[in-house]
Amino acid sequence: MTSGIYPAEATMSFSVSANMRSFPLSNQFGSKDSAPLQPKTAEEEFLEIARKSPLERLRDKILEDMKMSEADVAGMTPEDRQVVEDEIKRRMMEALQASTDTGAVVDKTA
Repeated sequence: MTSGIYPAEATMSFSVSANMRSFPLSNQFGSKDSAPLQPKTAEEEFLEIARKSPLERLRDKILEDMKMSEADVAGMTPEDRQVVEDEIKRRMMEALQASTDTGAVVDKTA
């Protein structure tokens, strides 16, 4: 005999495996697919870079020079992030103004 409010049949009907289907599975990197992450091919790496705008590539270079990543910036407090964003903006403006090659980042003669 059960001592709880609900009969034993009601409490035992809960199925863990049935309820697990409602939760998305993810691997250790947060991806929702069950296959392990494969290293990128040279073509995939090239296309990832080629699809970025010149300003996105410049931002990536500046972050690399600062020894930071987008994930580092995203994890900062709003105040710290603003300081970093201001520094990135300053360096981008510096790079754009220093560039004399047409089309290097932005074609200033057009």
